Amino acid sequence: MGELASNSSVYGPQAQAHILQYGESIELLVYNDNSKDHSLHLHRGEYQVVEVGPYGDAVANNHTAVEFQKSGPSPMRCDVVTVRAYSYIKLRFHVNRGMVALFHCHMMHGGYFGLAATFIAAPELLQKYVKVPEEAIRMCKLQGIKTSGNAAGNQGFDMTGLPPPILVNRDGCIGYGERVELFWDIGTLNISRDGYSTWKSICVNNAVPIPPVHVTQGDVLFLNVRNSLDTPTAVHAHGIYHNYTDYYDGAEMVTECGIPPGENFTYIIDTTDQVGNFWLHSHVQSQLTDGFRTPFIIHEKVKPVTYDEEKLLYFEDWDLRSFDDQMNIYSKLNAKKIPIAYRMLLVNGMNGNVTQPVVFEPGKRYRVRVVSLLTAFWLKFRMPGHTMHIIDQDGVACNPVEVDGLDLGPGQRFSILVTAHDTVEYNYKYNVTLYANFVNPLPGIIPRYYNGPIEYHQNAPLKHIPDVEDNQLLWSNTLDLQARDGMPLLPVDRQIVLSIKQFVPEFDTPFYSFGDYAYNHTLVPTLFTALSMGNLAFNSSIYGPQTQAHVLHYGESIEVLVYSDNLNDHSLHMHMGEYQVVEVGPYGDAVANNRPAVAFQRSGSAPMRSDVVTIRSYSYIKLRFRVNHGAIIFFHCHMIHNFKGLAVTFIAAPDLLQKHMKVPNEVIRMCKLQNIKTSGNAAGNAGFDLTGLPQPLLVNHG
Repeated sequence: MGELASNSSVYGPQAQAHILQYGESIELLVYNDNSKDHSLHLHRGEYQVVEVGPYGDAVANNHTAVEFQKSGPSPMRCDVVTVRAYSYIKLRFHVNRGMVALFHCHMMHGGYFGLAATFIAAPELLQKYVKVPEEAIRMCKLQGIKTSGNAAGNQGFDMTGLPPPILVNRDGCIGYGERVELFWDIGTLNISRDGYSTWKSICVNNAVPIPPVHVTQGDVLFLNVRNSLDTPTAVHAHGIYHNYTDYYDGAEMVTECGIPPGENFTYIIDTTDQVGNFWLHSHVQSQLTDGFRTPFIIHEKVKPVTYDEEKLLYFEDWDLRSFDDQMNIYSKLNAKKIPIAYRMLLVNGMNGNVTQPVVFEPGKRYRVRVVSLLTAFWLKFRMPGHTMHIIDQDGVACNPVEVDGLDLGPGQRFSILVTAHDTVEYNYKYNVTLYANFVNPLPGIIPRYYNGPIEYHQNAPLKHIPDVEDNQLLWSNTLDLQARDGMPLLPVDRQIVLSIKQFVPEFDTPFYSFGDYAYNHTLVPTLFTALSMGNLAFNSSIYGPQTQAHVLHYGESIEVLVYSDNLNDHSLHMHMGEYQVVEVGPYGDAVANNRPAVAFQRSGSAPMRSDVVTIRSYSYIKLRFRVNHGAIIFFHCHMIHNFKGLAVTFIAAPDLLQKHMKVPNEVIRMCKLQNIKTSGNAAGNAGFDLTGLPQPLLVNHG
């Protein structure tokens, strides 16, 4: 399978494959909240037995509780160890050669009942050094077993013919339920969501809010979309990798053409490699702002930490009129006199001050998923009287960190652990502050303050907790977090420097850019240009100056250095993966421009990874990621500045895209219905001929 051998998807979901790199030191953390002991065996080597401890409630299940114990400085190595019922165990080994190592229960649970996983160690070394004897091949042929291809014996990611895996879900139930099918009819509904204004909100199946989508890791979501709007639409699964299925990324005219009015299209989203808090939203102009958004939660098969129940809180900023109505007003005004649109807050779809209570039971431990679906404003979230520990951000697990509150920009998501009080004596409130640094404070208008009930008992009095100034509290900060998997700081093979610029025309809202030109769509989706232009796909010129394209090579470690001497904060989102947040610091004169100076800070040894980060005004930020597959990576501000030009495109390993991607006919049909070309350069022409491509907007330094 060549380079694809480093992609776990080619081994099939039932192999539970994990790709290991040469030289890595691996720790296996095995949880067992099962009533049986298990004997764990690793083929092809031994592991150090490092630690054991309790997990789950052994006593309540009539088992002896396992005591915590850690090894000495020279841990014993073995290839079989027992994990007791309701316990965990930590094992470590070093990847010192290429191999395929089966890790399984050595009882009948392993060979017969599925308790196994596969470690694919240094596949590039296997390909280089292993020559399989002809007699081994003959044994396979005698049984009609293929000896090449992916898990199904096919090319690329085509798993046709592979039997469906048995899904063991988070409730312990077994079934062939990995296909999750939803039907969305996208339309509009005249409704008041904030209690103040009534206008046409985008809806699904004639209902608002759009219901959150829940799946379990390993499920495949089939999202069948009917576009009943009078304009094209598209659905972006925010935070999802889409390994070689970029055409389902939902970025209109970047990776697809969108769904024309009156048409149907199915997005297929594989959740094999991801867990956590994500969201689904439109990537077409202002549809996100007008309500086309909802959380997308991928639950772990096994809880990463112990907790009793989950709660979901998701937040939206909401205007008093539709975005297009605002733009019509603004187009008649001088841009320097455009009024600020003061937004309201929606909590779980409706007015933030009349939302349903968060119900806590005494003594229980809760995982609270906090999801920002905001488009222009930021928010601060607190639960006074309760202790909060962050355990993940943007779908990446971190070592638990205690904070007083969460500071979330547009698109950011967290999970926190909160333990309820032991009695029902009092009820409490959570606090939300909706704010933006580009808006001057106006008492009662901005910032806006919201309170929601935390209910222990319907008739309990409210606990009074004195207010504390924000600057005395410890707020969430990505640079304070460490990735739980311990992935070290990436080296830098190449640095890409982006500088946020702003241009204010006479009659319009401001335009922005990361370079000389404001981003704008081309005549051919960028993915199709990369797929159809052969070796020229490595030349950034063919993608058009308005894409601000940067071509990346497989295996490169990229550092993106972003400067902002801009008055506004910006929320930076990367499609198709995450970046390490490495460093922030001051840039320009913040104090002279009435902005707080950003202090220098650098990440720890295992930087937190995320797909959204805030760059504050008059600061810089450094982000790093590795190119580990072919992709079209859209990097943009997740505020409305996205469709006002603040975006660039990373063309990652276009040779691998051409080698491994086959675009479904239905994707092409959506383009043909709209007379959009699916080959050629940015203008749909051959070579470097960009005739017909609209002129890009040049954004200067002021």
